[in-house]
Amino acid sequence: MAEALHKRLSETLADKLQDEIVRLAPGERLPTEAELARRFDVSRTVVRETARLLIQRGLVTVKPGRGMAVAELDGRLIAEQYGLLMRRSEGSFAQLLELRLVLEVEMAQLAAARRTEQHLADLEDANRRLADALGRPEARDEFLDADLRFHEIVAQASGNPFFSLVIRPLNGFLRDTYRTGPGYPSEAANTLEEHVQIAEAIAAGDPSRARFATENHLRRVMRHRDRLLAENQAVPART
Repeated sequence: MAEALHKRLSETLADKLQDEIVRLAPGERLPTEAELARRFDVSRTVVRETARLLIQRGLVTVKPGRGMAVAELDGRLIAEQYGLLMRRSEGSFAQLLELRLVLEVEMAQLAAARRTEQHLADLEDANRRLADALGRPEARDEFLDADLRFHEIVAQASGNPFFSLVIRPLNGFLRDTYRTGPGYPSEAANTLEEHVQIAEAIAAGDPSRARFATENHLRRVMRHRDRLLAENQAVPART
């Protein structure tokens, strides 16, 4: 009975704190365990269970001696779900790439209409990093980071924060998958050329051209996915 009461109290308190947390900036400190217990007239056991629930929701982080702080929305929990879905054979890598196609084609079109000069500079920088890493096997991780960073910038340039929220966990999953994949980066020179074409279309403010360039890029990746990921390769778990 007491355990059930604690659970109800912690869920109620988590809901109340969630309403406050969404109005705070990432990294901002929350009241201490003792302060929350006094404020809401609950036991510290209830506060600890509340903290656990807020962590599960991806709303806070807890560090020893520092208490709770507002978490960055990095989509890690969503990325873990991608991995679970594939490990259970309910979804395939090809289907995940289909999701990218649907999202990113429209994303690039919007980016061409809404991008800022900073976005253009960031896209150029990502492509420069790709070019610097091209052809250097020891720079594989650098190439991967620049590759995925490019797509995150396009999401930001779309002006729609929901695109970034979806793309970050998707890229997090792809980063883990490609990092252990036997064939990444496959056709690296084509990746760079296609990224340049996408960036040029966005810089020109041409939504149709940006849409076409992005679709061309992602459809090539889909056609050659077997070069990126061996069919019998296990999908890596996030840590």
